Amino acid sequence: MTQQPITELRLCKNPDCQREYQAEIINCMGVQIIRGDGYCQECAKKIYEADVAREETARLAKIASKRREWREVKSGIPSKFMLAEFGSFDEKRNGCTGLVNAKKRCLEFAEKWPFPDKDGKPWRYEKGYPSLLLYSESSWGIGKTHLACAIAHKVLNRWDGQPMACPVKFISEYELFSRIQASYNYNLEEQKYLPGEADIIREMVSAWLLIIDDVGKRRVQDPRFVQRIYFSIIDGRYKAERPIVITANLNPDKLKTYFGGGIGEEATFDRLFEMVRGCVIHIEGESYRRRLPK
Repeated sequence: MTQQPITELRLCKNPDCQREYQAEIINCMGVQIIRGDGYCQECAKKIYEADVAREETARLAKIASKRREWREVKSGIPSKFMLAEFGSFDEKRNGCTGLVNAKKRCLEFAEKWPFPDKDGKPWRYEKGYPSLLLYSESSWGIGKTHLACAIAHKVLNRWDGQPMACPVKFISEYELFSRIQASYNYNLEEQKYLPGEADIIREMVSAWLLIIDDVGKRRVQDPRFVQRIYFSIIDGRYKAERPIVITANLNPDKLKTYFGGGIGEEATFDRLFEMVRGCVIHIEGESYRRRLPK
């Protein structure tokens, strides 16, 4: 039976303190328990704060380790763009238009991107979080991939330990199509273990944030293949209310044709148009790859 606590003068057990203080002692079934484990209030507070600091350091180290794993293994961010963050993007290059606005809007997109709550429950918006289309018509090497990767890095850097899978999936159109087309040549044994078209599309649909880079950059022999794949992905994400970021060298009209193929076949672009909700960014300028070093 627990009795009312009593107080008595004791010396703090911290060898660097040993000051006399009023210790509070509880007698619980014949066992004496000293509140604060024999430390004075000041020393007990310092010990508690040190324990909290150690736990927070361990928590942050665990988060940093998971972010690194996601960034380097799970996200799909290319090695060349592992340092492509907003701080290293030069938006004031001569001869380029739209870069300042593009950086501002991409940064805003990444900073406001919502995470699930701490219980892992998904966020829900009335109309979903807006998607983003970043394009240039006559410029290559202008920085679209850099900005797309900067979004991915910013989202990963904002993750604060909520239980979830990697929040970002970055993939180029070329890689996406190559993975799907390679699956058509699996032998019977490979079909049992390797992802097929449906599995790859499911992966693209289920990602919290999907980034598809260089859409329409390469000519594809079978437009119907392109249209089928993009309709499956965009329709799936549209229904799940999950955003998508697309970079392209096609303006919206050409992208409409690329996704649909003709009048009356614009279901994919129609869904994307609603998802984007006006977040269309146009940039042009000289390729940074062709700039001579100073």
